[in-house]
Amino acid sequence: MTFTASFRRVLVALLLCGSAADLHAAAPQIAISRIEQMPNMPSPYQMRDWAKVARDYDAFAFDLDKQGEHLPLIKWSQAPGASTNRVFAINSFVGWGNHAYETITCLGAVNGAAVAGIDKSRQDGQNWVRLCANYFNATPGIDLYLNNPNGRTGNSFWYELFPNILFYRLFHHYPGTPGMAGQFTTVADRWFEACVGMGGHTDPRVVPNFRHTSFDFRSGRPVDNGRWYEDGSAGAIAWLEYMAYVRTGEAKYLSAARWGLDYLEAAQRSPYYEILLPHGAVIAARMNAEKGTDYDVRKLVNWCFDGSNPRGWGTSIGKWGEHDFSGVSCSINKTREGTYAFAMNTFNKANSLVPLVRYDPRFARAIGKWMLNAANSMRLFYSNGLPPDQQTDYAWAANHDPDSCLAYEGIRRVQSMIGRLDSNFLTRFGRVKQGKLKHTEFTDERYQTFEEVRVGDGDRLEHIWKVMLPEADSHNLNMVAKVSGREAFAVSYASRPEGPFTQVCVFDSRESKGRGGKLTVKGSRPIYLKVTDADQDAGNDALDSFSVDDAWIVSTINKSPFATGDAKANGWARTNLGLYGSSFVGIFGGIIRTTNVKGILQLNCLATDYFHAKAYPTYLYYNPFETEKEVVIDVGPRSSDLYDAASGSFLKKNVDARVAFTIPADTAILLTVAPTGGKITRHGTRMLINGIVVDYMPVSNP
Repeated sequence: MTFTASFRRVLVALLLCGSAADLHAAAPQIAISRIEQMPNMPSPYQMRDWAKVARDYDAFAFDLDKQGEHLPLIKWSQAPGASTNRVFAINSFVGWGNHAYETITCLGAVNGAAVAGIDKSRQDGQNWVRLCANYFNATPGIDLYLNNPNGRTGNSFWYELFPNILFYRLFHHYPGTPGMAGQFTTVADRWFEACVGMGGHTDPRVVPNFRHTSFDFRSGRPVDNGRWYEDGSAGAIAWLEYMAYVRTGEAKYLSAARWGLDYLEAAQRSPYYEILLPHGAVIAARMNAEKGTDYDVRKLVNWCFDGSNPRGWGTSIGKWGEHDFSGVSCSINKTREGTYAFAMNTFNKANSLVPLVRYDPRFARAIGKWMLNAANSMRLFYSNGLPPDQQTDYAWAANHDPDSCLAYEGIRRVQSMIGRLDSNFLTRFGRVKQGKLKHTEFTDERYQTFEEVRVGDGDRLEHIWKVMLPEADSHNLNMVAKVSGREAFAVSYASRPEGPFTQVCVFDSRESKGRGGKLTVKGSRPIYLKVTDADQDAGNDALDSFSVDDAWIVSTINKSPFATGDAKANGWARTNLGLYGSSFVGIFGGIIRTTNVKGILQLNCLATDYFHAKAYPTYLYYNPFETEKEVVIDVGPRSSDLYDAASGSFLKKNVDARVAFTIPADTAILLTVAPTGGKITRHGTRMLINGIVVDYMPVSNP
């Protein structure tokens, strides 16, 4: 007789437990389509010691005496809007001067350290946690944490919600910090008020409309900028309000959490953008487990990966160059594999989705497989992850970051740099009728217009711009422009202002049209773009004109992947090494440990499970191999039983110290280390040992 692997595991469990009464139903695993496209075992496989990276980053970022170019990374600063004026300021990028900082970077660094097990309340004579409370903006009408302590609300939901989420995470680790308890309830009250301002009502059938850009707390009204919506805020607000409910028991906070999840439940299109939606996914799973709701967690988790939202935010898959680069949060709206991936978003997605499996074990295999890929891919964000010619700031990192603990803001599949017209070099014929050079930036119907002049029997226009091109493998000109009259205008380029010029494109439409072409140029050098009227002898009564709405040059380096960022190109900072993302490495540092089997990770499901009920140590393991593997865990000196919520069975009983257990091929185990011989009871869909939940069976199956 032949038995399936799952049947054999249940049979072993029956023998271990003595009776079927000790068993819970196995959780049928849910496949996430984007994760299924990732390799089971990424190649090449090079796993960093993320706990060490977290410790190295903490030591680097908080060293007030560090010497060198752009150092130290941290300074003391004054924040007029904060509850006290003194705050510590960690620059969001290496080389971002003038005490520039963001709450997300600074609170993120303390939060990341706390997850990694670093005590920030007593470090080098400083209580960094207490200093975090100073970021609270106590200005009347605000009373929130904002990304700029002196900022205002009404600009962007995610920038206004995420600092408060970071504060809640810190308060979970340090609940006794002076002043924070009052801030905790104030924040919950303020976002409850926002829900009411967006339509929240005592009638449970009335759900707020979160389809807005932001909320202005001074006016008490939602804000729409006419360009985009951030209704992923519904998930973030649900997370905040449910945390407040768990801690205080206040029913209104539970109502607000339901409002957020009810909105997402009814949504037909993904609202995923930046990092808010995954908070809604974990709260949906948790409320299903703890409150008996039946939210569609599978839909929300899929939305966190698939890129189906209007902005194309999702998760990378496939090869980027020679590397499997799956599992990283990125823009995927241009290619199937993705184009631009980000460190901060990936760390924070793990923060939400790893603890989700505790409340819904059906996602154990999907999240385990994703985390293996993400943790392996994320090494490429660091200076020791790619060759020097595949990153923008290797020289600085080699001199100042020997431990390679500072991450680039992002990684591009290929490096594309956007160049603009640097100057109006010369107008030989014609005149500037209206507008300035700055009006050639962005497609916004603001034009720089050039008009012909009479020259002899004809009309002439000849204007030259100067452009500095970087070293790249290819350059492509893109221009949006229109003409008046019957004239056509040609755009050409040359390496010298006197030529010879090579034509790129011709404009002959009175409507704004996009034209362009390849520029064959080698090396880093200036070039000259020229616009001329194509038929200079065709004089007529009217003088024709050429109007430029937008002009840009895409310079591409065909080396994949390429570690980079937006800071240098936009003039924000001198490097693309982004502390804005690096600060969150402690999330990986607290969650991820390697095991005795290369390629199988131990993921701590409690590390970022904030304000959770009492729980035993719980770990997620995924075996990516085609054969079963034996993994060793050290359970300590006390006798323990090993329970797997994914299969609903005990793997081992009455064990201590180092013990091995088997993981079948391409399978995940959600392991709880419980005391031996504990009393097993059931409460609804939950299985408990000595009154502590070890297994949440989903309310319904898909």
